[in-house]
Amino acid sequence: MSSIKISDDCLHPERYVYLKYSGPDPWGVVGRISERIRPFFHVSSSGTNQTRINWDDSGDPIWYFSTWWVKKSLSDYSNMLIHIKVIGNKSKTTNTGEFTMAIWGYVQTEFSGWAVFLKPIYIIYSYLFYHRLRRKFIEICRNYIMNFRNEIKEHFNLEKTDVPMSYGSYG
Repeated sequence: MSSIKISDDCLHPERYVYLKYSGPDPWGVVGRISERIRPFFHVSSSGTNQTRINWDDSGDPIWYFSTWWVKKSLSDYSNMLIHIKVIGNKSKTTNTGEFTMAIWGYVQTEFSGWAVFLKPIYIIYSYLFYHRLRRKFIEICRNYIMNFRNEIKEHFNLEKTDVPMSYGSYG
């Protein structure tokens, strides 16, 4: 048995989308992401996880770092994986501070089967059908990332960014 695995970056040529905030309640971003990540991406609890949360409350300001991932199935062979990272600080006395959020994602496709048949079938399938579908999956992934950033911007009363829909050149 052999397999073909294809990973496509959703935000090419940039790898990350950033959001920087400075103001009151910077720790609120962690709570907002945790409460909105499942309904926004339409995944179950097994499709997302907060993998890390670190605190350093030994001084003033308090520093924190947190990460999440989301895995959403796009087809039988393709999955969208999005990673979110937040690092920030907040003052113990005034509850003001700042954070930086970074989001990146990729679409991963995997085919497996017998090596003799897999390559010719994949080449025909890719040429006739999959290239157009893969481009659409990448655009969907990009739109999820940009719209989730807008969701967080809206919570902190920041100006939202216009995101074009995933119609692109392929309709």
